Amino acid sequence: MIRFEQVNREILDEDLSAMLRNNPPDVVYSTFSEAFFQGAIRMFQREKEMRNIVLSDPDAREKATRHFFNRALREIREAA
Repeated sequence: MIRFEQVNREILDEDLSAMLRNNPPDVVYSTFSEAFFQGAIRMFQREKEMRNIVLSDPDAREKATRHFFNRALREIREAA
């Protein structure tokens, strides 16, 4: 989970933060999901076991993505 937290921090740039702050969750989720997935791939390129989980287990990937999306959404909206 700590590694996924790093991914979350890396992808929450100004643009994505503004999207989370100014749009309904269902509108922003697909953009967040894509950024999270790409960030996870970059993070785990050197870690074979984690890469295999991220790439081969869609359920685990979706649960992690949904968790960190909700966390990012909450943090961005609380900071506004």
